[in-house]
Amino acid sequence: TRDMRACASSVAATPRAHARWSRASRVARPARSGRTAANVSDDAPTAATGESVSGAARDVGGSASTSDFSSRPYRTAAEYAAEGDAFVARHFVNLKNGIEAVPALRDDLGVDFDFVRIQSTMCEAGDMEKVIGELDANFLLAAALGYSCVVYDYGSRDKKRGAPRALWYGLEFVRYALNVEWFGAADRVPVLRGKNVSRDFSKKIRGLSKSAKKKLRYYRKFLTDDVKKHGCVRLVGVYKLTEHDDDETFYATLLRSACAPRATDALNEERDDDENVFDGGWTKKEEKTRLVSEGACVRALEALGFEAFYGGDADEEWVAQVGVKQT
Repeated sequence: TRDMRACASSVAATPRAHARWSRASRVARPARSGRTAANVSDDAPTAATGESVSGAARDVGGSASTSDFSSRPYRTAAEYAAEGDAFVARHFVNLKNGIEAVPALRDDLGVDFDFVRIQSTMCEAGDMEKVIGELDANFLLAAALGYSCVVYDYGSRDKKRGAPRALWYGLEFVRYALNVEWFGAADRVPVLRGKNVSRDFSKKIRGLSKSAKKKLRYYRKFLTDDVKKHGCVRLVGVYKLTEHDDDETFYATLLRSACAPRATDALNEERDDDENVFDGGWTKKEEKTRLVSEGACVRALEALGFEAFYGGDADEEWVAQVGVKQT
């Protein structure tokens, strides 16, 4: 009894230390790189706190990296770009300003594309619940299967930096959310305009509704072995400046003319087939070189005046800040 009173008085004398120990004992540790809860039910949370890892991105395919990124909280755009040839690209046009990229994708690159909607107004309001809610199955499946999801958008407000808010905020948060919910931890320090927002993003993840978290966790079952080994998703933004912001008529007209089916399309296809058969064989049509890898696509896009956005931790302002501290 005397020993119990002594123990109780010791705890009472140091309540803060005891409280810290109690909280620490209840917090689950983040999952390490390459681990995932893909085999658990959609309702089950990952064993993660939502805090970002201190190091930078994990190595491609789990292989040894040519540079030591683990000791610094940033990577350069060139380092991210160097990995691009290892990923097959899937292209997503962000509605609505991204529609302006459709002619380049169709006529210059000759690639197929889908659509996604990451609203800059929702990012500006900090309503990431709606941002997650509007992500569609094509985008989430492509990320889970290991494609590099290249998202196209046009910006107008920041002439100096250029990258639209849907990319530097929206895509940054989507990457963070998918990595936390699928792998248990972020793959890099989340950065918005030169500021480490790990705590803010972690808070937003914890504040997501049950249905939003369940939506993200549903796609964990589709993660491939290579993606699990890699331990993170690959999301890249591509952008240009626009002079047509808020011009609804411009975007609607462009999309209809570029993507809507025409009544003559099916007839022309049938006529081409008939002509080929009549000639006694298939006539080989002239085809452009098909771009497959993210790296090849980004290089072709940069030649057309586009810029790539690999994440806030590769932003020049952030690299300048933390790079000086590291040296």
